[in-house]
Amino acid sequence: MAIMKILMLHGYTQTGENFRRKLRRLENRLRQTNAAAKFVYLDGPMALNTHDIPGIQSATSGYPEDGRHEMGAWFDLRGVSEPPNGLHNSLDMLAAVLKTQGPFDGVIAFSQGTVVGAMVASLLHGEARLEAYDSASQHAVDILRYPDAFRGIKHPPFKFALFYASQMGTGAYSDWIYEYPRIETRFCHFFGLLDSMVSHEQRDIVSIKLGGVQGSRLVYHTGGHFVPMDSANIETAARFIEYCMRDEPE
Repeated sequence: MAIMKILMLHGYTQTGENFRRKLRRLENRLRQTNAAAKFVYLDGPMALNTHDIPGIQSATSGYPEDGRHEMGAWFDLRGVSEPPNGLHNSLDMLAAVLKTQGPFDGVIAFSQGTVVGAMVASLLHGEARLEAYDSASQHAVDILRYPDAFRGIKHPPFKFALFYASQMGTGAYSDWIYEYPRIETRFCHFFGLLDSMVSHEQRDIVSIKLGGVQGSRLVYHTGGHFVPMDSANIETAARFIEYCMRDEPE
């Protein structure tokens, strides 16, 4: 098996190091069959302050009163614009990482990280996705601009995308990312049955538009909005990735 390299994308208010700690057991399991596997953890380029987080008051939260602390995001969650503020910056940053540190076999992401992760998986289909954008831009305004950093990028499509608490852009601005043609990547989505942050409607949309190709999976665990690191779910995730790397979907 070839050396595997995976792009790792954290969730809202997290950092790459936070995500590394959460995924350590999965890393160890994957290295049992691919000892030289590389996991590239990134920090979302949008720095957050306490006032950026719904329901947090800096005076009582334990954070510094000046709002400074180490938390990141891939785009603004406050819904002040469509597409959301920061999204283009994140896509440009990720394109640069693909060019300088790639190629990557796949992506593992949590929550908000799954939004940008799926967009990158889509944009790696090159000309087919550019044609989808060109068609959409003739009939709609205020859509997500095709990121210039992805034009002509020399990176193969991901072999897999492993997503926890999967989400996606649901505004009309992003429809061209997910539709016609279908994203030709195998997805494995983990959803918590007690996850109050991902609605049933969102799960249904994800399962339809990010269903992936043959060998994709949809997995439910009994917890909430977190990455399940019990032995059974780790094994499920690892086996999915190993099948994708061997090109042997279940």
